[in-house]
Amino acid sequence: MDIFQKYVTMIQQDIRNAMRKRNGLDELSNFIMLIGFIFVVTALFTKNWIFTLVGAAFIVLCYLRVFSSKKDKRKNENTIYMKYMGGVVRGVDYITLCIRMKIKTLQDKEHAFFVCSGCRQIIRVPKGKNKVSIRCPKCNKTFIKRT
Repeated sequence: MDIFQKYVTMIQQDIRNAMRKRNGLDELSNFIMLIGFIFVVTALFTKNWIFTLVGAAFIVLCYLRVFSSKKDKRKNENTIYMKYMGGVVRGVDYITLCIRMKIKTLQDKEHAFFVCSGCRQIIRVPKGKNKVSIRCPKCNKTFIKRT
């Protein structure tokens, strides 16, 4: 077992050394991979080989970006992507956080949970107070919510 553990450790170190010079995963690569999988799943339902080819092309493009050694070019591409899509990503994250806090509010009998739209701070308020003015302790933004 000791020899096996040593072999696994050597492989992990080799992979780390190889990936240190590569771009790795970033937001744009994740998006390209998602688009590729959407095309592949669409091909499964429509049985159209064109969707399979397009999906495979997106997945290959994603892997080319991940294993690219031109870090500066990939970083610039990701910066441009985040400039245009970063707001959408942050909006989806905010909506997801609000939904999670709504579920947490339904589970907790004594407190309601809200998310500050300014700084994304989670604020806990006692239930049963009707409409209350809530001030965020982090950014001092005030908003009115029903508990």
